[in-house]
Amino acid sequence: MNRILCTGVSYSVLLWAVVGGLASSPTSVWADEVSLYRVFEIAIENEKSYNNKFTDTELRCKYVSPSGREVNFIGFFDGDGQGGGDRRNGSIWKLRFMPDESGEWRYHWTWSDGTPGGEGSFRCVTRGAGKGMLRAYEKNPRWFAYNGTEPVWIKSYYETGHGSIAQPFDWVTANVYQPLLDRGYNHLQVNWLLSLCCFGQYYLDGPPPSTQNLALYQEGKASSTMQLHVWHLMEQHLGWLNDRDVHVHMFLGFEGRKNDGPSWDKLSDEEKDFYVRYTVARLAPYANLTGWNFVWEDPGHRESHELGWARLVQKHDVFNHLRTYEDEHPRNNEYQRPEYTFAAIENHRIAAPEKPIDRLYHKTAWTHHLACLVGYVPGKPVYMSEGNALWRRYWHERTGATQNDLRQAAWGCATAGASFCWNGHAKEYELAVRGPEGMPFHGNDNPYIESARYIDILSEVLTAEVEFYKMEPADYLLTRQDPFRVWCLAEAGRQYLVFAADGEPFRVHLTPGKYKNNVWIDAKTGQQKPFEEVSIAESDLATEQPDERLDGTKGVQAQPPDSNTDWVLILRP
Repeated sequence: MNRILCTGVSYSVLLWAVVGGLASSPTSVWADEVSLYRVFEIAIENEKSYNNKFTDTELRCKYVSPSGREVNFIGFFDGDGQGGGDRRNGSIWKLRFMPDESGEWRYHWTWSDGTPGGEGSFRCVTRGAGKGMLRAYEKNPRWFAYNGTEPVWIKSYYETGHGSIAQPFDWVTANVYQPLLDRGYNHLQVNWLLSLCCFGQYYLDGPPPSTQNLALYQEGKASSTMQLHVWHLMEQHLGWLNDRDVHVHMFLGFEGRKNDGPSWDKLSDEEKDFYVRYTVARLAPYANLTGWNFVWEDPGHRESHELGWARLVQKHDVFNHLRTYEDEHPRNNEYQRPEYTFAAIENHRIAAPEKPIDRLYHKTAWTHHLACLVGYVPGKPVYMSEGNALWRRYWHERTGATQNDLRQAAWGCATAGASFCWNGHAKEYELAVRGPEGMPFHGNDNPYIESARYIDILSEVLTAEVEFYKMEPADYLLTRQDPFRVWCLAEAGRQYLVFAADGEPFRVHLTPGKYKNNVWIDAKTGQQKPFEEVSIAESDLATEQPDERLDGTKGVQAQPPDSNTDWVLILRP
């Protein structure tokens, strides 16, 4: 007898029921409600004997939306369905899907080896709906937006506990994730998705992990050695964050070689295709997967590595999550290629073509600003994945970066129309949650609580003082400024934001109009001071000095209140 284990998923809670059915005939299954942009899942038991259950048969499904749109997607072998089993042991396959239309969905599954399939339906409801997937904002694609239509300021932290997925789940959610949610973070860069290396890096001031056996597969053998308990640990974390609309960027990606993990090079073409296909089947139905990333620091053009990988992802991911590779020298990026749909960058190779010389400038804010500017390809948002001044972990001790550098680098990214992540915990290996070297969200022991406040202020300015998603980088509107320390973001004629490091003076050029709602904001404290009303008439344009004239604008000289901090000037009608 063939058993179908039906799971209707609402708010990502599995509701199990058992339905009997003959192996010689199809089965009908009727599942419960599923919230929009959440995860639908059913488990199907197939008791046939296979030499390799990962590859000897494929579970395929056609989903039909309420509007009649058809989506073909695959399922995956999941051992005993609870994290146990291997290529020969276990009888559970699963279908996962992310509905993007409300109403009744119908689906029909088949097996590639001719085993009888089945059909069913579920109702997608708006109650408990997720935010959806991150896309480039349709009206201004420098920025991210849920489903391309609802712009969102990405407030992102780099959470680096590789092996923490094996620590008690409730402890991690209470001590690592929840404090970030409480501070308004809606995005994490993580190292545990996918799990390939560095499993001794977990939070030492928490309960010990249940295991450090967390490599997804044995090198070169993805299709026969997948560790299902690791997938369940990862998905428990991803699912919890998905329920709370916290998006996740996989920093380490699919390539383990750079961190002494399983190497992409050791996989045959067939194994690469399986690895990508299996990963997509399990993870793509999670809306909070920001996008796919191959690994850190690649050139972008290699068919054997990141480019070929991106094509496989593009082929198999029917939900079309964003795709990227991380470029450490974005001046010569490959993001114009259609295989990549956003840019994940570092601030290297901006100051000089030779890396030893360039390292002298890794902590400077202007290299972050320029990297974000040159990393942008029209239509593809930029995410500063590894900004050297933005990472206390690893980079501050190597570059001598300070918290002032961190704050200025964050503003450098934002005024370049880019998103970024940062972190304020210290160690690369001996991680802690609390204390002076832990995460800067617990008590007052960690000196980087100041940086956490700096990021809060930046986020408040971008979301409450201006409509950031209507603005673009506008350094061309500045004169008489230090270009390495003063930058502009603007929606010309409507709103202007100028960041001036250490109170540097500048001249900003405005189109005619009355700007009455103006303010200086201290980037360290959030304190506000008024700035005078500015009125520019069409007749004023003729009085601009010839060597400073910008067509259709007039310059306004601005001297920040003092030079003891960084100042942000906001100008609005």
